[in-house]
Amino acid sequence: MEKVNRKTVIRELMSIHPLFRKKFLNRLDRPFDGLSKSQRDVVMSLNLYSAMNMGQLAVEANVSLQQITKTVNALEDMGYVRRYIDKANRRQIWVSLTEQAQEHIRSSCDTNDGLLVKNFASFSDEEMLQLEKAARTIIQIVNKMEDRPLQDLDAKKEK
Repeated sequence: MEKVNRKTVIRELMSIHPLFRKKFLNRLDRPFDGLSKSQRDVVMSLNLYSAMNMGQLAVEANVSLQQITKTVNALEDMGYVRRYIDKANRRQIWVSLTEQAQEHIRSSCDTNDGLLVKNFASFSDEEMLQLEKAARTIIQIVNKMEDRPLQDLDAKKEK
């Protein structure tokens, strides 16, 4: 069996994001363009996980605990998130997206799905099947590294 150069594989995997962004994502509607990076990261984290406590949210959004409070305050003022106290542990504060933010994301996703379908129209059915298989394989392998798996393609299709 051939020895795998892990650094090369990692570099190739990491090159997918800028390539995908250049070819497709730069053309899409961005639902939260007016938000700061930390605010967008919080919204996108809450979009993946329905509710998180402040500590989890700080880790997921990659911001400090001090910054997460300011960020959540600002998002709450804009009507994008709501906070509530855990009944079992009153020191624990949970944050979730409001219906307004969820609708904003759904609307943008619908628009973007249409744009992406147009962008991918030049691919043959065989190429699309290859992409789907590759994406599933990458998700399956990468999920072995995480404590919380990314949402898989089947879950997205059912919605």
